[in-house]
Amino acid sequence: MSPILRYLLFAWESIIYGPAYGYLNQLIRVPEPLDHNRAWDLITEDWPPLVNWLRKHYPPTFMRKLLLRRILNQDHSLGIENHYDVSNEFFCQFLDKKYVAYSCADFIEDNDTLEDAQTRKFEHILSMLRPKAGEKILELGPGWGSMLNAVYAVTGDKENLVGYTLSQQQIEYNKTHGGFNVELRDFITTEYEKEGFDAIYAVAVWEHVRPSEVSMLLKKLYEALKPGGRLIQHFFCLTTDTVPISCLAGQLIFPGSQLSSHRFHVRAFEKAGFQIHQQTVHDYRPTIRAWFENLTSNRERAIEAAGVREYNRFIIAFAATWKFFDDGEANVYRFELRKPVAKTNLTDDQIRRSKTATAPL
Repeated sequence: MSPILRYLLFAWESIIYGPAYGYLNQLIRVPEPLDHNRAWDLITEDWPPLVNWLRKHYPPTFMRKLLLRRILNQDHSLGIENHYDVSNEFFCQFLDKKYVAYSCADFIEDNDTLEDAQTRKFEHILSMLRPKAGEKILELGPGWGSMLNAVYAVTGDKENLVGYTLSQQQIEYNKTHGGFNVELRDFITTEYEKEGFDAIYAVAVWEHVRPSEVSMLLKKLYEALKPGGRLIQHFFCLTTDTVPISCLAGQLIFPGSQLSSHRFHVRAFEKAGFQIHQQTVHDYRPTIRAWFENLTSNRERAIEAAGVREYNRFIIAFAATWKFFDDGEANVYRFELRKPVAKTNLTDDQIRRSKTATAPL
């Protein structure tokens, strides 16, 4: 692609999707590997006030909603294929060596390695999940098997552990690296067996569930759990209900996905009938920076595995995502949700009469 055409595309995309989208895509299209340090600084540094205002306010909200509505008509499988089926070898160039985990780790100490931080993260999630041998456990979007391995290490029970994914490459990876039962299924649209699972968990996949799909999916997951069952969620969500510009720029990274606010999800969990037993907040920035450094350190192998464009796209994705969190537009949350053991069949009127009858004189 000629430089003139790239600049014309930059101008067109900036008018339609905003300067943030146009600028990031312009960098992704550079035909040679980016100078990663310069790219990081260009995206994460403080921009001039006018440029920063445009970055956060153009296009206006009504245009964002119209553009996203059109983009979100695509099938989920296209977005998953676009991001996750780039190359298993490519992802191995920047993910940790112990788990191959593509989710926020828990960095606490200054000398923590990525492996240390991922181990701490999985220990925390396992303390919420409390898996036991003999329990039927489902993972939504198992990635490269990081949590499957962590759960199996505790239970020793592979037969009752299953994962649903839309990534064909991840299915093959899980078969050859651990022999886990991972099925090609869209966990959003699939039909679940009623009370078929003791526990369900999702680590860094709920971001792909669109706002219009959340309530329907939670209803199905609630019914799929046995009474007393656990639903563990680890994902990042917006800090406000306003749709930020970053949701448009994010289509360059996760096409077909749209984030919702923390308040939106909490209300949806409660409306579905779940009890929130625990929620914690985590800082994604150290993990993103660690992945960035790993990828740039393994540049030649990464380019050999997936090509210059994908290398540049992930360089830009990590820098832009770090900026997204540094601006306070989103946080990573972990939720421990439970399905109550039993729900009362009393009507509101019966509950009021029961309270009146037992009230002290």
